[in-house]
Amino acid sequence: MKIYLDVLQKLTSTKDIVEFITNIYENSEEIYIPALINEGNFIGELEADFYVKLVLKHKELPINKTWLINNLQFSLPTFFNIRELDEDNNHEIFIHNLIVYKNYRNASIYQVNPLLTATESYEEEGVKNLKYVEAYFNDEYQSKKGSLILEYLKKGNNEYFNILKSFLTQYVIYEGQQWDSAYELVAEFEYRNKNHPFLTENYINSSSGVIDYYHSDKQGLYLRGSIKVPFKYSKSSVRSIKVIDLGTHEPRTHNPNHYNGDTEEGFVVFSKKAVDILQEEYFFYDIEMIEKKYIDNTVLVDYLGDRVVFWEAEYNKLPSQLKDKIDKYNIVPNDNRIISKAMYSMQLETSWHWDKDLEPDKKLAFIVKTKMFERAIDMNLNFIYPQDTKDLQRFIQQIETLTQINLEKFNTKSEEVSLLITIRDGNGVGNITEEYVEELYLKYCFAIGEALGGIN
Repeated sequence: MKIYLDVLQKLTSTKDIVEFITNIYENSEEIYIPALINEGNFIGELEADFYVKLVLKHKELPINKTWLINNLQFSLPTFFNIRELDEDNNHEIFIHNLIVYKNYRNASIYQVNPLLTATESYEEEGVKNLKYVEAYFNDEYQSKKGSLILEYLKKGNNEYFNILKSFLTQYVIYEGQQWDSAYELVAEFEYRNKNHPFLTENYINSSSGVIDYYHSDKQGLYLRGSIKVPFKYSKSSVRSIKVIDLGTHEPRTHNPNHYNGDTEEGFVVFSKKAVDILQEEYFFYDIEMIEKKYIDNTVLVDYLGDRVVFWEAEYNKLPSQLKDKIDKYNIVPNDNRIISKAMYSMQLETSWHWDKDLEPDKKLAFIVKTKMFERAIDMNLNFIYPQDTKDLQRFIQQIETLTQINLEKFNTKSEEVSLLITIRDGNGVGNITEEYVEELYLKYCFAIGEALGGIN
């Protein structure tokens, strides 16, 4: 089955074929659109083929011929007189193939036009199967691998390259765009079919599209053209969460364009179930989360044991894939315990001494982060409330390895120190409630923080 040829062979007019190609892009609801289509075999048994490539054209230039630029070509302008630009010169400067060839190990492979790749959001992974350059696009605040730019599909001898729409939004005009763009999409196509009947010639060439149509008894139909095609893109970033407004303390809808807290602010609260997801990708240290893969990426957060609280602007910095996982745990608290004293001191009172207000575990985390952070994260040390004695045992063992401060250095006659030693050593301690485990954890963090002497 051919995705496009099966339909094309049934069409009866040039206008029908142009509309069919236009609708490929007009009706696209996916995150990718076709950038290159190579379907069929004119010389083989099928005796028909269909080829499409996308081109970027400056909006001020009219379409005045078929195939505005040679197939998969990419080169510097070569004309000499730059003071008297003519139409051909303008075409050379302002029309570009979206996908071009690259010579790699004596093979011609496909890649996105290099003019579009000189941004921080573009990350090249390497050459995939000696066929194309595998690259990713990341348009989010946090550094992630992002989305694959070129999606390659092969069905029999047919090849298809689809390109990520969000990658094109940097360059292509679309309705609702935030910043002005200068380029439009043009589909340049060629359709050949030895067995296709004569077409009704009812398409009228214009500045938006030009076609050439021939038909002969020996070669059948030959249709070639360059037509402007629509680019439709919409990104609904409003999340289905409730935000506790800082001013009114009432729930409101999410504002996805809020990143700095200058105009409005609020809190996004999640139940403790979100912590299990967050700690897979982040370290929790004092009142911030630190991304494990890119430790320069940090987000302010209040982890209060039974809940996690983000400022709305900080929540907006999280990757969309992570938001998708935690949003279902969004809650509206029925109490006024939204942020910690330390967070309030830092953000709302702009105090230089906010660390003095940290809770015992957050204060120990602050000390560790200041004095021995690299060693701590090498051990995957995270400051998360333990849910049972196994979690507490693991935490104590990590802290002792990191700080060389053993429980035996404290008053071993104390009932709680003795209990912590028993937990550390993995000996049975009977049933202990989660609340009491948390209490022991906080007391242990306080003691270790005091033993480390705080910040010099």
